[in-house]
Amino acid sequence: MKPFHFLILAGVVALGQAGCGGGHEQDRSHAGPHHHDPPHGGAGVTLGDEAAHIEFLADAETGTMTAWFFTPHMERYLRIEAKSFEVLAKLPDGEAKLTFVAVANAGTGETVGDTSQFVAKAEWLAGVEAFDAVLPEVTVRGRVYRSVAFNYPKGN
Repeated sequence: MKPFHFLILAGVVALGQAGCGGGHEQDRSHAGPHHHDPPHGGAGVTLGDEAAHIEFLADAETGTMTAWFFTPHMERYLRIEAKSFEVLAKLPDGEAKLTFVAVANAGTGETVGDTSQFVAKAEWLAGVEAFDAVLPEVTVRGRVYRSVAFNYPKGN
């Protein structure tokens, strides 16, 4: 192989392996800051070393917050077994608990105990644009994640 062709091939291989695109389970290391845009425009929260993601989106008009679980790189929805989980929001006048309950969806076949979507109702969401929060514990794919801190709407 001519040296010039070898350099082109080496460059193509190097570019193909840069970034995060492939979704390869064995490659979880990233060289610098890493970000995925949440599909619904909410706050993206990474679990572990990108083992999974959660997107949180508040609807001030209805006083609800929706959470969706995603696979690594936010490529696809990720169904989990939980029927509910909690988030503790830190507000100026104290802490408030958000209890997210599983949402069934006949269109996708998702059921309570096998869904990617959860909803919490809280009247105080109507008057708050941003807050810090902690997800005390959630189990995803058999792995328990504890004390996951994030900011709404920035994420983590």
